Amino acid sequence: MNDVRLFGTLTKDPYIRHAEKEDGYDVARFNLRVDQGIREDGKSYADNIRLVAFRKVAELVEKKLKKDMAVIVTGHIHSSSYTNRDGENVFSQDIVVDKIDVVTEIGLEPMEPEAMQTLPEGYGCSENDY
Repeated sequence: MNDVRLFGTLTKDPYIRHAEKEDGYDVARFNLRVDQGIREDGKSYADNIRLVAFRKVAELVEKKLKKDMAVIVTGHIHSSSYTNRDGENVFSQDIVVDKIDVVTEIGLEPMEPEAMQTLPEGYGCSENDY
């Protein structure tokens, strides 16, 4: 099972790439600061998690999310690799967002799109991913 659920705050405003072609799709990228606790020296520490959302979820991210907002994100891990300009192999992991709830002073504000998120080609698992 590949399920992820995170609670944290956005480190900056999401970056949105709009589709240039009619058959394209919008992509939202943003980072989530997830607190991990307090060290023995009394300092807090956190992880900075990279997230990506597509299509309807990306539209909602663009409209509703801003830096420092607290959210609960549900999604799954996607691993990939590519060769950069220097010829080096680069490994990357992102959380693909399926659902977001905004945490407010009075509770949760669900941001579920009308339709289930459909992932673009290349963001599913294949036998080469293992």
